[in-house]
Parts: sequence; structure tokens; C-alpha cells
Amino acid sequence: MSGPADTPAPAPAPPGRAAALAEAGRMLRLAGPVMAARAGLVVMLTVDTLMTGQAAGREVAYLGLGLSPLMVFMLASVGLLQGAMVLVAQANGARDYARCGAIWRVALIHAGALGAVFMAIPFAAEPLFLAIGHSPDLARGAAGVTFQFAWGMPGLLLYIACGYFMEGIGRPRAGMAIMLAANVVNVLADGIFVLGWWGLVEPMGAAGAMMTTSAIRWGIFAVMLAVVLTLPDRAKYGIGRGMARRPGIVRGIWRIGLPVAATGGIENGAYATLAQMAGLLGAAALAAHQVTINLLTLAYMGANGMAAATSVRVGFAVGRRDRAGMSLSGWTGIALGTALMTGIAALFIAFPAAIGDIFLHTDADSLAIAAGTIVAAGLFMPLAGAMSVAMGALRGAGDMGTAMAAYALGFLVVGIPAAWAFAFPLGHGAAGLIWGLMTGVGAALIVLVARFRVIARREVRRL
Repeated sequence: MSGPADTPAPAPAPPGRAAALAEAGRMLRLAGPVMAARAGLVVMLTVDTLMTGQAAGREVAYLGLGLSPLMVFMLASVGLLQGAMVLVAQANGARDYARCGAIWRVALIHAGALGAVFMAIPFAAEPLFLAIGHSPDLARGAAGVTFQFAWGMPGLLLYIACGYFMEGIGRPRAGMAIMLAANVVNVLADGIFVLGWWGLVEPMGAAGAMMTTSAIRWGIFAVMLAVVLTLPDRAKYGIGRGMARRPGIVRGIWRIGLPVAATGGIENGAYATLAQMAGLLGAAALAAHQVTINLLTLAYMGANGMAAATSVRVGFAVGRRDRAGMSLSGWTGIALGTALMTGIAALFIAFPAAIGDIFLHTDADSLAIAAGTIVAAGLFMPLAGAMSVAMGALRGAGDMGTAMAAYALGFLVVGIPAAWAFAFPLGHGAAGLIWGLMTGVGAALIVLVARFRVIARREVRRL
């Protein structure tokens, strides 16, 4: 009787290749749920944009302009909290489990304080938009969006603090499930409040979309908090313990998170500046730009999830003081992130008009512009994805100084001036904004990859 023993065994893979394939499998298993959870946050904004576009093209312009001042602060705050995720991953890798819970509690305090700051921003929104030179109608409509978005920010940041804890200990599935449910609720809520389904309320347009999203953000925090508090091994992680002093946690969060916050602020400050430039090109260009950036951000969540998984895997290796493992995790993540974004980019380049039509079929002028901006976004994606994961590798190693400098170079020194030049003097309009930013991202990527190459060859240092 023949059996497995009769089948010739395949030739063994070279050790280096086998290790890389095994690491890729582990990283994808971690990254998949993280991608879904991170993408879920952006899908909510994508659905908001889609529903708002069904109402009117002008409402999409309100949405894009109204979000611009808050996105900078939001991503900077999220970046600061990522310091906690790295510390949790390193503590988990070192089997210092009780420290993980202490880090989570400190992160919650940071999230609550940062969220409270957002409540003051809407009061300055309309005067700011008018000072930049936007029309009174556009400034007023955008300010309403800013207000509705701001009151949900404390809930979002508290949810993220809990989600980063779960990701740091290698359990991201709860965040994925919560975000999937939240997006189903968001579709129904947007239909009712943005488009007036079933005649329950008067349609509220872009402001209604942000109102429902803010309410949902408080809901997902409540659910995620319940998940953390009911973990079967919560005692091991110190979840139920008081605020006993754990030296170095606040310093560690700020040491890692502040440069991440700065890079997030720089990156999203650049995107906010691009939104203001697009507004100066007219409402149609601003609507096309908003749809394109929303699509780009949604696709970027694939790289963002891979960057988070890379940070965790590198952090685990740092906790074990495993230099070879740190190098393997970093380079594997960068390769996977680049490949993923290249695949998504191909769809943007092949079907720009069809993708734009999903959002802007009621606005022919904006749709015509979006066809060009979506192609530019597709070419931009692989570079942006590789940059994001390279920074994730450095973040996991606790080395963020060079990343901050690279982002400043790429976005502020090169990207924004080049975007202005492509869009206005060179006459490429809204697509030129993305072409210009692409040049800066390429410069940043070179610096980040070179720096990780140095980090991967030196002695491991745990924070």
C-alpha cells in the first residue's frame, strides 16, 4: 500500500529563503486583521464621501475642506499613541506582561487628554477658511463639518489606545470585528441622515455624515474597552491593577510617539495644505481632490496595517534582543508592503474614470478632473507604501529621529513646493498636486531605507 513515504520529499528551501517565507506568513497573519481594522476607520470616511457625493458635489467640497484642519492633529495624536503600541510589543516580546497593562493605562490618559484638545478647534475653523481666501459659503459649510467631526475625536483616540494594546500583544482580531460592524451601522446611519432614507429626518449632507461617524466612534470605544477588560488572561497583563508606578512608560511613549506624531503631523499637514491649494483651483478641483485623497488613504491602510505588523514583529525581536530577527522582520515587511500597494495601484491606473464615477457621477466637472488625479495617485502608491512600512520598521526598533527628518525633507522641503510648482506655474492643476508630492515621498523613502539598513546591522537596543 502506497503512502506518504512513497512520495519523494521536495528539496528543502535554502535556510534564508525558508526563514523569509516563514516570517512573511507570520506577518501576514498579524497584518491581515490589522489592515481590516485600520481600513475600517477609513472606509467610514469613504462611505461618508460616497454618500455625501450622492447628495451634491458641493457637499463633497465642504467635507474635504472641513476635515483638513483636523486631520493634521488627528494623525499626530494617533502617531503619539503608537509609542504605546511599540512599548507593549517590546514588553510582550520580553515576557514582561504586567508592564503591558501599565502602558495601556498610561495610553488611555494620553488619549483622553489629546481628544479634549480637539473640542477647541472648530471655533477657529470658519475664520481660518475665510482668511485663506475661500468663499463665505464654502467656509461656512466646511466649518459645520469640522464641528461635527471634532466631538467624536476623544472617543476615537480612546478606541485607538485600546486597539494598539491588543495589537501590541498580537491579538488584533477584535479590532477587525468591531470595525466591520461599525461600518455596517455607518452605511445605514449615513443613508438616514445624509440622504434622508425613509423620510425619517431632513437630509443633512456632509455635516450629517460627520455627525453619525462621531457617534459611532464613541460606540466602538465602549465595545473595545469591554473587550480589554474581559480578556481571559487580563490578570497576567495587569489589566485590573491600579495605577502603580511603572518607571519609564511616559518617557518611552513620548520618546517613540513624539517623532511619530511629528511625522504624522508633517505628512498630514502636507495633505491639508494640498487641500487648501485644491480649493484655490475651484470647487470642482477640490471635490476631485477630496475623492482621490480619500481613495488613496483607503488604499494606504494596506501599507499602514503592514507597517503596524512590521513594528510589532520588529518590536518582538528587539524584546528578545534578536538582531537577525529584527532585520528579517523589517525587510520582509517592506517587501510585502511594496508588493501590496503595487497591486492596488494597478487598479487605479487601469480604471480611473470608473472609480471616480462611483463618487462623482452627479458632477461632470469634478469627474473629469478626478480621472487624472486618480492615475497620479496610482503611481504614487508604491512609493508611499514602501515609505510607510520602512518607518514602521524603524518605529519597532525605537529609532525615529531619522524618520522625522526624512518626512520633513520629503513633505516640507521637497513635496509641498513641488506640488505648488506642478499645479500652478506648470499648469497641471489638481493632478499636479499629487505629482509634486510624489517627488518628496521618493526622497524620504531613500533616507528611511538607508537608515534601517544601518539599524539592522548594529546591536539591538530595547527601550
